[in-house]
Amino acid sequence: QIQARPGRGIGAAMAYNYVVTAQKPTSVTHSLVGNFTHDNELNLIVAKCTRIEIHMLTPDGLQPMHDVPVYGRIAIMKLYRPAGEKRQLLYVATERLMFCVLAYDQTSGAITTRAMGDLSNAIGRPCEHGLIGEVDPECRLIGSQAYDGLFKVVPMDRAGQLREAFDVRLEELNVVDVKFMHGCAVPTICVLYEDTKEARHVKTYEIDVKEKTLRDGPWSQGDVEGGSSLIIPVPAPLGGAIVVGESVIVYLNRDAGNGAGVGDGDGGSHEQAPGPGGNHQQASGMIVKAIATKSVNVMAHGVVDADGSRYLLGDSTGMLHLLVLVHDRRRVHALKLESLGQTSIASTLSYLDNGVVYVGSAYGDSQLVRLHAQPVRCAADQVPATPDGLTYVECLESFTNLGPIVDFAVVDLDRHGQGQVVTCSGVNKDGSLRVVRNGVGIHERAAVELPGVKGCWSLRKGDASTHPSDTRLVVSFARETRVLAIDDDDELAETEFRGFSEHEQTLCVCNVDGGYVVQCVASGVRLVNAADGEPRATWSPPGGATVSVASANRTQALVATTGGSLYSLALGSAVGAGGDAMDVDAAGGAQGG
Repeated sequence: QIQARPGRGIGAAMAYNYVVTAQKPTSVTHSLVGNFTHDNELNLIVAKCTRIEIHMLTPDGLQPMHDVPVYGRIAIMKLYRPAGEKRQLLYVATERLMFCVLAYDQTSGAITTRAMGDLSNAIGRPCEHGLIGEVDPECRLIGSQAYDGLFKVVPMDRAGQLREAFDVRLEELNVVDVKFMHGCAVPTICVLYEDTKEARHVKTYEIDVKEKTLRDGPWSQGDVEGGSSLIIPVPAPLGGAIVVGESVIVYLNRDAGNGAGVGDGDGGSHEQAPGPGGNHQQASGMIVKAIATKSVNVMAHGVVDADGSRYLLGDSTGMLHLLVLVHDRRRVHALKLESLGQTSIASTLSYLDNGVVYVGSAYGDSQLVRLHAQPVRCAADQVPATPDGLTYVECLESFTNLGPIVDFAVVDLDRHGQGQVVTCSGVNKDGSLRVVRNGVGIHERAAVELPGVKGCWSLRKGDASTHPSDTRLVVSFARETRVLAIDDDDELAETEFRGFSEHEQTLCVCNVDGGYVVQCVASGVRLVNAADGEPRATWSPPGGATVSVASANRTQALVATTGGSLYSLALGSAVGAGGDAMDVDAAGGAQGG
């Protein structure tokens, strides 16, 4: 963003302000798991404010693939797969009510835009909760609510092409959450809303695309828990919805069997006749299963099983819970809730595979955690899930998040004249002080304990034109030198490099033009073939002196000896035609190999 401020008077100089992003967003607001880039490989898609990061799940962890900027703050991000599509499409909507449908082009390896549009209306009162929306599980339409009393519908044809959008009137003004139901012949939404008396209710509506209207759905439930804030639709064949409150979690569905079963936390049930007509009374028998919870606010949820048997819930204290639906594949009989352990305060939860979960957080560092079948010993900084100090959660990797930044100050901590930013970051238990400085960031990939290391150099197997990557590592100790090489299995192991002096401390090593490697040690200078370590030339300081300091580059080496002499040696192709692989000035001599 460039902003120009004109000066006063004709010909006056203009002042320009240049604004640039120094730190990419780190706060995670949405995350999804699906087949976006490949048919049979899973992707983790993470939304960070104005950017979308796409990762691939590999046996070695998460592999970054794409970092996509978005013009706007992301409010909705959903994956869906229309009929005939091999891979899933990504629906993204921003807080300014612009939306787009993204797809991955395997030929070019780029992200392409399939469709885009505007969800805003010329008139209407914006919802206090902001934009909320969903994609129909059967890919028949996309629904969203941005204005009180209106629900916008974007129909899709069988090929997934978007058609002209229209608005339908919604009786409920204060809507808390809206979700599409699974396994319905007609697109059906489940609405959690609050009335004028601050009581909360759940009602379903069927969307008639042809008539562009809403009609009453298969069931409704009045007077749910007052702190209810989240609807979790349950996939077919079970169907129904889970309503999450502060102290109660309830499963709701229409009873298609013999009578209306109303269950308590123990899974018992009894008959209940339908009550008199009204907006808040169920029109037919209902299956209601409830379980009490601690008085906490659930911030995020994630689906574990495709049939909707298990769900992960993250609350405002950072505790991770597992919600289990006990069922017989046709009917839910009870709910079970178990605490697993503590993570960062989650804003999104995505179950990846093999017990690994991505915990995205807008309140602290995001994490990659593993869920254990049996409890393990809890870390010192964690809250245990069991009374005996055990937990089911193990943190595999942590991703730094600076947000939300409550306050910050620019200070010169090292007194070098370069200011650094100290931020007050995080919320509640995830609060911390962070120091942000301008420089090169280093991410540790592997670590090996090698005590007594005096020096370390990387080497190629030949010239840079034919071998662009470094595949060898020379490690120097007080009385020896070791060479490590990357094998065909990408493992780093010790190898033999016979031209090197292995029983001395190495002072300097580097690649030399012509396919050579130079090693400077106390006894002299050695030049060997970079490919196999075959000796080509050696040089020793005269008069029994030893080398004390050495430096080298691609064409020459400079050594200082204990006798107070300085020698310059030409190396490799710099010697010239007809010369040895090493040459020295008149102060010393070279011995060809």
